[in-house]
Amino acid sequence: MIILVNDANIFIDLLEIDLLESFFQLQYEFHVTDLAAAEVQDDDVSKLRYFIENDFLFQKSFSYEELEMIQSLEATHQRLSIADCSCLFYVRGLSVSAKLLTGDAVLRKTAEREHITVHGILWIFDELIKLEVITKVQAHEKLSLLITKNSRLPAAECKKRLKEWKQG
Repeated sequence: MIILVNDANIFIDLLEIDLLESFFQLQYEFHVTDLAAAEVQDDDVSKLRYFIENDFLFQKSFSYEELEMIQSLEATHQRLSIADCSCLFYVRGLSVSAKLLTGDAVLRKTAEREHITVHGILWIFDELIKLEVITKVQAHEKLSLLITKNSRLPAAECKKRLKEWKQG
């Protein structure tokens, strides 16, 4: 089974557009670090906690030694947060089939330099459609909503998908 290590911004986006439950219907093994999960806002953390408590999402906690290595990574990659570094550290230690999900451009570029497969929220939309978890019309609605809430999305890719999904 392919492991997806999730950065907090993925959950934040999915929660914003009410697609978290749909996301967990995908056929992957979902992981998050405790440091990344801590970045999810208080009012949404209970929704995320449900998936952790019901074994849809594995939350990785780190030993003292691992935290020291993560801090060392943060010192090396000063543009990354400690939570970003925890995701990078964790995905490095997993199997080659593990992928990182993030919307953070700096984390994406850092991981790609290390030959780690990285995907973002648009890939999730593509997977949801491909596996028929949501329709193209639903994807169009949800992506349109997300664009109003997240200005960091790649405009050209969003526009392309919206055009394709508009008619279903």
